[in-house]
Amino acid sequence: MMRKDAEREVSVHPEEQASLGPAAFLALRAEEEPWLPECFVPPPEFDRMSDPRRSVIIFGDPGSGKTAVHRMLEAISLGTDGKPLRLLVHWRPALPISVAEAGLDWVKAMVGHILDACADALIHHLACYPRDYQGAPAWAQARFVWFIHRHTRGNPALRWGPLAEGDSPGASLVRQILNSPADDILYPDAHPEYVISELVNALKAIDMEGIWVLTDGLEGWAEMAFDRLCAGLKAFLSTLSLFDPSGLVYKICAPSELEPVLSHAGGLIRRRVDGIHLCWDPPTLRQLVERRLSFAFGRESFPLKELCIDSGLPVWLEKVGGASPREWLDQVTGLVEYYTTHSWNRPIDEDTWKRLRLQRPPRLYLDDERRRVIVGGRCVNLEDLPAKAYEMLRYLYQRSGAVVTKAELYFRIYRGLDRIPRPGDKEYEAPKEYTGLIDTNLWRLRQAIEPDPSAPVLLVTRRGHGVVLQARW
Repeated sequence: MMRKDAEREVSVHPEEQASLGPAAFLALRAEEEPWLPECFVPPPEFDRMSDPRRSVIIFGDPGSGKTAVHRMLEAISLGTDGKPLRLLVHWRPALPISVAEAGLDWVKAMVGHILDACADALIHHLACYPRDYQGAPAWAQARFVWFIHRHTRGNPALRWGPLAEGDSPGASLVRQILNSPADDILYPDAHPEYVISELVNALKAIDMEGIWVLTDGLEGWAEMAFDRLCAGLKAFLSTLSLFDPSGLVYKICAPSELEPVLSHAGGLIRRRVDGIHLCWDPPTLRQLVERRLSFAFGRESFPLKELCIDSGLPVWLEKVGGASPREWLDQVTGLVEYYTTHSWNRPIDEDTWKRLRLQRPPRLYLDDERRRVIVGGRCVNLEDLPAKAYEMLRYLYQRSGAVVTKAELYFRIYRGLDRIPRPGDKEYEAPKEYTGLIDTNLWRLRQAIEPDPSAPVLLVTRRGHGVVLQARW
């Protein structure tokens, strides 16, 4: 929000008074931003991702916008009145613990979970829109009852009992469905292709455009059970008959670590499923930032130059943010906070911006196993860095935020001592003997990790004391 200066009043745009302001940059997690559709900018290839006829698996790194895409796929599946145009089914693969190896048994278990998720989505839809069921022909009603009874895991009456409570039309309909006999539409072990076809046909009778199975949030599984998740999903994506039913489409958002394995699944090789790596280009990312600025301050447009007058800001965002929407937005957050409380509707000047980026440096993560560092949205390979310089970085990283003297770096890293010797000790060397060596390696580190080595914000010198690595996770 704009505020009143102590000596003068500043006019406020009326629309800004009800805007989110810095709160629009607070969480930077799509699942915590209910207003996301109002400022969403589609990534390249979003048309392919949202094709209503094609199944797709969307690969992306952390912060690349997978959850935002997932949420927008939901949003475009709603009519202007908020009613779903298709049955939206949320499915997260459950890895069978009792089955040792990925194969047909795993696929059968996954299909069972998907059909259960379809039953979940269907009964919730009918509870919200009971007139859909009441206006459907008898044959479609019979298929809804059959599907809910046959493919709900567990006891339907116990599972959906909470939906049946109350006097609303939806609750009354749920009671009716749970108490109705389920006619045998198909034989008990019918192939999933036929089961889905029956459900799709019944949905068409209530003007719904088939089924979208939406998947997100696989990062947890990827961290805890990477091999099993890869094997299970590869087996699933290789069962081509699962992608034949017309009207059933899968939209799966997956971490990029799975891409090398899943790209060889039969479904992707034979183009039953499209594999897309979520990529962003700088012009689109800049548009994304400016769209959110417009939304945050309630303006029709908000170019970056109105936030910060320095022409180097876009270059900085590109260098630090890389291809990550989250990191582009993160780097703007400090500017937005300052603009809101101190700038009084004037663009931030260059000196202030440089001070702000020193106060809020890019996020930094050292991947010691792969010998690389992640700075904001940029991955820096450190294989060409001298061994001792890399050990210095690791030592500083382990003591992030603490001032480390050059003597400590020299004697502990280069000499391998467990203490810093004093004058007169056998191992002692005067600072003039090693300062140049340490400075050279600090220079090498800055050239590797700093977005702008001439104005360090990560590896900062505390004159007269030492250096500090300002790692922000």
